[in-house]
Amino acid sequence: MGFHMRFATAHALLAVMALLTGLALPQPVRADAPPPTDRPFLRIVVIDHSPPFSDRDADGLLVGFNIDFGRELCRSLGAVCSFDAAPFKQIIDDVAAGRYDIGFGNVLRTPDREQRLLFSIPYWRSSTSLVGHRGMPELSLEEAIRSRRIAAIRGSRQHALLVRLADADPSLQANLVPVSTLDDLWNAIRNGKSEMAIGPTLNVVHFLLSDAGEGFETIGTPMSEDGLGGTVHIIFPPGQHALKASVDRALTALRNDGTYQRINRNYFPFDIY
Repeated sequence: MGFHMRFATAHALLAVMALLTGLALPQPVRADAPPPTDRPFLRIVVIDHSPPFSDRDADGLLVGFNIDFGRELCRSLGAVCSFDAAPFKQIIDDVAAGRYDIGFGNVLRTPDREQRLLFSIPYWRSSTSLVGHRGMPELSLEEAIRSRRIAAIRGSRQHALLVRLADADPSLQANLVPVSTLDDLWNAIRNGKSEMAIGPTLNVVHFLLSDAGEGFETIGTPMSEDGLGGTVHIIFPPGQHALKASVDRALTALRNDGTYQRINRNYFPFDIY
């Protein structure tokens, strides 16, 4: 009995001490729970490796144009945001399923995607470029696939178009060099696996400005026809019309006050809007 009395007394004493010191016993918190705040919490996803739009630094932290712009967007919305990274196709699937609130996947607006997602107003414009060794003659895409081995990222719109061209003439299949990632794309032309590469123009520019891009240049002019370019949009789950409207207003405000242009200059030598 004495033990139970001492235990009850000690427990009561601890409770009084907690009240006197203004302390509260900690409550269990889920690891994935948003931080306690009255501000809205938004889950943002970006492409896992698409420099200069998104990448990881030496410490494993996400960096890039979309990260910087996403943070400014969250500040403008008065929101607390988390950032995650995923492959391009997974971004579309995860946002459509509501696992993320906002997707910075460098997504072009197409009729099939409109059935699954909501789209912001445009926030930059995309095109496609061919890359080859400096001094290579200018070639159209049709001419290039007939005379050169061309690397393209498997599953991309650039790869899909090359597949269609090669399907029309099976003898061209040998000139199509599919790769898995952006790094693989540049490695293919550097190590001779392919003679040319095709990719999004702004990723191409980033490569050409890097040490790895020494000795290479764009071949011909950027392309936007046949699905190779167009306006790029932030994406939202279906039904999130209020969030889309808020982001559209914030995006416009960030353009008008010069924030967008300031971030743009940190990554590109020209306006990408």
